[in-house]
Formats: sequence, structure tokens, C-alpha cells
Amino acid sequence: MTNTPTSINGSSTFISIVSIAAAGLAFIIAGSFLSGMIDLQPIQKQFFPVILPILICAVGMILGLTAYRLSKSKIAITGIILNAVVLFIPISYLVM
Repeated sequence: MTNTPTSINGSSTFISIVSIAAAGLAFIIAGSFLSGMIDLQPIQKQFFPVILPILICAVGMILGLTAYRLSKSKIAITGIILNAVVLFIPISYLVM
């Protein structure tokens, strides 16, 4: 066991959960746009469903890395990996 205080472990767990929630939110936004549930015709309005998940995943990855630095937990690694995977959904849409 490590000698880190429980308040640090609790806050890193909370930050990790927020990181995973950010990945879920970004997946919902990108997935609903790509499946056709969000139908935006003008090109100016495509900022929301394409670029916003990229920004959300970047913040989620930073939160996951911060939580991993506080306490080396598996939930923080899960948040980092989920954000990295979801990050490639809008990027692959932009490339294709």
C-alpha cells in the first residue's frame, strides 16, 4: 500500500470518473452526428458535432493524466484510453 492520504486518492478517483464521463459525452455527441440523429446542413454549424468532441476528449485526457499522477489507479488509465479512442472518431470523420 502507498502512504498517500485518502483525500488525494478520493479526489483522483473523482477526477478519473469525470474523465470517463467526458469520453462518454464526446462519444454521444460524435456518434449521434455520424449516425444521422443530428442533421446539420450548413457547414458553419458542423463545429459543434465534429470539433467539440475533440476538445472534450483533450480535456478528458488531461484530467485522466492528472488523476494518474496523483495515484496510479486503473480507473485513471481507463479514462485516458477511452478519451484517446473516442478522440479518433471525429478525426477519422475529418480525414475521410
